[in-house]
Amino acid sequence: MSSEASEHHVALIRGIGRSRPSFFFAAHVVLLVVVLLGFSPSFYLRSAFHHVTQLPTLLYVHGAVLTVWFLLTVMQGLLIRTQRLRLHRQLGYVAAGYAAVVIVFGTLANLMLISQIDSPADGENIVVWGNFFTLVMFAAFVSLAVVFRKRPEAHKRLMLLASMSIVGPALARFPRWPIFAGGFEAGRNYAIAGLLTMFALLLTYDLVTRKKPHPASWIGMVLILASLAGAVFLGVTGIGYHILHG
Repeated sequence: MSSEASEHHVALIRGIGRSRPSFFFAAHVVLLVVVLLGFSPSFYLRSAFHHVTQLPTLLYVHGAVLTVWFLLTVMQGLLIRTQRLRLHRQLGYVAAGYAAVVIVFGTLANLMLISQIDSPADGENIVVWGNFFTLVMFAAFVSLAVVFRKRPEAHKRLMLLASMSIVGPALARFPRWPIFAGGFEAGRNYAIAGLLTMFALLLTYDLVTRKKPHPASWIGMVLILASLAGAVFLGVTGIGYHILHG
């Protein structure tokens, strides 16, 4: 094969790679859409839903910080899709540092919620511990993704799991749209169902492409589910309330 034909063949392969749908890029886009839709009634389109009270400044900053995170992950996926690997690595270091900002403002927002709880029977105790555990999961997944940055199969799954671990609150707000049934009380059901659907899709992708689940996928899912179970236990039993209000 001539060098010219060889170059043409390589270009063709690259073109096919760019045109082929990327599961992980698509997954991050979906997560961004979930965040935008979930928080539109209470944040992005708050005035359109006739909210008369103002959100505390901290929650506006918290919402903006989270939005930027999900935008960053989509941008990272796009850079991979367009084979701009050097820029992807450079932006990756920025994203890793920015994850600390997500954790700080997530913690501050959660502390604000804690100050509003005055009873072990308050259902928000589950939410508080769920938020804390998801921040721990987020920090762990991002840290591991940095450690395994030279192992793409593990790295991209860990980054996806990091975003999955903090998308629950957006899913829980879907009932605030009139088209979704169940009312506010159904929020937890939407969050759980949404996460399980995402897990099922990731496992299906692994089975189709690898014939078995990737360790990062199934271990990450088990940890997220275990953390949610722990949050429910601490919230329902009242133990969590007494820990926080000591």
